[in-house]
Amino acid sequence: MTLFDKICRMVGDRQIPSFRMPAFKRFSVGFANRHVTTIVVMAIMVSAAAVSVGLYFAIKDVASSTYNWPEPAEYQVTADGLQTMGKKNEDYPDGTESQTLSIRLADGARISTLRIKDTDLGRAGISKALDISPLTQAVTGSAAYLWVGNLTVTNSSFPTLKMETSDVANLTTGLVCDGHTMSATITNTIPDMVLESERISSVYEVDGSVVDRIQIHITGTSGAFVENLILDNLDAWNGEAYLSRMKIGNMTINNSNKVGDGSGVDSASCQFEPSVAARNITNTIQDRPIKVQ
Repeated sequence: MTLFDKICRMVGDRQIPSFRMPAFKRFSVGFANRHVTTIVVMAIMVSAAAVSVGLYFAIKDVASSTYNWPEPAEYQVTADGLQTMGKKNEDYPDGTESQTLSIRLADGARISTLRIKDTDLGRAGISKALDISPLTQAVTGSAAYLWVGNLTVTNSSFPTLKMETSDVANLTTGLVCDGHTMSATITNTIPDMVLESERISSVYEVDGSVVDRIQIHITGTSGAFVENLILDNLDAWNGEAYLSRMKIGNMTINNSNKVGDGSGVDSASCQFEPSVAARNITNTIQDRPIKVQ
């Protein structure tokens, strides 16, 4: 007889006792009456609705205060590149919303190509439709310039154009102007500008925009660098094209560009000031009555 058989004989038909879990009294919460229940449910629903509305407007505020390149807004370009999420421009003094494309170049920012093309500009009351200059008058110093390898302007039109406080190695001007003055100073000390290294540099393009104005500002005293700055088919019905504190290797503004405010050829619409120093100047500007509007 096996051990298993012995155990079976000893147990026989006895029943093995089963264990029962102790019973717990069900926990419940009751209210005094159904009116209290209704009030509690309504309070929960109102709270949920308030939270939902708050979240909706919070998300809406964030979405309405941020902009993607190249929508009209303020964009920061640092040594790490373009911060593509733009910041809302300050409103104009009259309270209307500004549709300005403002590009802020921090110290050491490097761009291999910045191309702005097929863009319409202009707004009543603005003084500059295209403004390439320091952000403020406090941005000064021997290095506080926008350093550009090649600046090319084609197929563009402005009521007036002014360039000052800049150095250009090779300046080629062939605009058609409603009167001009070429007072740039010739000096053989202006070097070529070679910015061909694309290390830590990027390419940015604006194509087919409609804005009030375009600003390209350096913001620090160490300057910023653009190998190729290309402006093609920029047309402004109001506001000046203004260029200041630039150091350029090659600058070309050919006869596809038209500048004039209708004041006549005896009143210069195009001005290259004596504070512009150039090593080589090729000037074929044509004076012709023009009114850009």
